[in-house]
Amino acid sequence: MKPLSVLLVAACAAVGISAGSVPRAHAGVERLYILNCGEGVAGDIGRWSPGVNEGKSMDFVDNCYLIKHSLGWMLWDTGVSDAIATMPTGQAPADPKATHWRRPKTLASQLDALGVKPQDLKFLAVSHTHPDHAGNVELFPTVMLLVQQAEYDWPNPLGIGRFKPEHPVTKLAGDHDVFGDGTVKIIATQAVVAVA
Repeated sequence: MKPLSVLLVAACAAVGISAGSVPRAHAGVERLYILNCGEGVAGDIGRWSPGVNEGKSMDFVDNCYLIKHSLGWMLWDTGVSDAIATMPTGQAPADPKATHWRRPKTLASQLDALGVKPQDLKFLAVSHTHPDHAGNVELFPTVMLLVQQAEYDWPNPLGIGRFKPEHPVTKLAGDHDVFGDGTVKIIATQAVVAVA
């Protein structure tokens, strides 16, 4: 069974906030940036809902979220690998039912445009360890990685870990208040899949 996935909850995160909209008495989340971390076309969305939408494809976008907090920067998810941006037609899957990925903008270039350097980040968190969410973790080799213990321990198909052992990490066991002020929380969820 696949381990935990997580959900990020940030104050005012659903609509984004500007620095001027947060009262100074309640410093904390100052700004939220939604970054394009990949675009995909799923060849067959029936693979996620057997018996429904069989053979139908669907476009979707893979977002990452950059949070400016009064105590530092945090990046939620890293999207598909920036290397895909160099592929003229994207990364086509071997299985036509899987997802064909494109990367119109690299994560690195989007951070650069905002004046944020990788070493400026205080925290990097991933919702789960699929490559479309953790594809650029190693762009930030010295940034503290926040990840659920079960996700960290889940081996990739080659049987090795998904992260470099030298990457600084805080392995979570459930919910986590990132900055300790209640404004950015990682909420653990459990996906249950029934197979008939």
